[in-house]
Amino acid sequence: MATVPGMGEPDCVGALVRDAAGRVFAHRRSPERRLYPGIWDIVGGHVEPGETAEQALAREIAEETGWTLRRVEAVVADWQWEHEGVVRAERDYLVEVDGDLAAPRLEAGKHDAYAWIGRDNLDLMMEGRTDGDRRLRDVVARGVRTRFTERLRLDPIGPHNAGDLWRLHQHPQVATWLWGRYTADTALRRAVRARRGWEVDGVNKWMAYDRGTGELVGRGGVSRAEVDGAPRLEVGWTVHPDLWGNGYATEIGRAGMAYAFDELGADAVVAFTEVTNLRSRAVMERLGMSFLREIVHQGAPFVLYATPNPE
Repeated sequence: MATVPGMGEPDCVGALVRDAAGRVFAHRRSPERRLYPGIWDIVGGHVEPGETAEQALAREIAEETGWTLRRVEAVVADWQWEHEGVVRAERDYLVEVDGDLAAPRLEAGKHDAYAWIGRDNLDLMMEGRTDGDRRLRDVVARGVRTRFTERLRLDPIGPHNAGDLWRLHQHPQVATWLWGRYTADTALRRAVRARRGWEVDGVNKWMAYDRGTGELVGRGGVSRAEVDGAPRLEVGWTVHPDLWGNGYATEIGRAGMAYAFDELGADAVVAFTEVTNLRSRAVMERLGMSFLREIVHQGAPFVLYATPNPE
């Protein structure tokens, strides 16, 4: 979902609490609630006078679940919603908490059920929502699809990443390998297409950010594509050239392969690169992939790798 440019301090905060399987915690608002009765929601609420956004976040987590905020991993979305003519600005965070995730303490009179939302039940967030507004569902989807490595936060590509996608593809070495510099329009179209892939295929590429600083590292992961004349799960990566030699491509590739094999149940994953791109070929070999053969892609010679052999 798109963020709100230049949005100041939020009126409301939301917490995307995940379990070990990457599912996001949701609870159902009691039917007696004046605001949005009977719909599924994430943990959160209004920022009280004198509170910072993160103080409100910690308070709401404790009040609504009994857990305590350990760490904020990232801001997932800044957005606005309206009810009865009042516009509210909300900021949603991906967080880690302390407490027994199997035993949330629902706030009496406010919530009457809870669920863990994963790839297969995202549309539970739309149950009872008569206005058809999918934005909260899409915030939860982004939290579900986010992955972490030791050093990286891997954010599922969507329109919110278009600026970073454009910036990555302005570097001359990236542009040379990947068919020229992106325009802003190209970056947006690619980001929209990636978002569609996540919705339709259940998988696509991530933007990679440093977990500590939030700085852009690159992009990559696994997606469905036609490669060498057949539908495949294809793993790939593009790391900003200033960061080459730090093992980020391997880290992104391993995350993509783990998603393919562990979560999608894939039988095989392929990768391809230019014949002369020895750097990428070395990464493929570090990932345990084997050379299959040379292929032609978009009229140019490439080499195809796979693990295991899909043929």
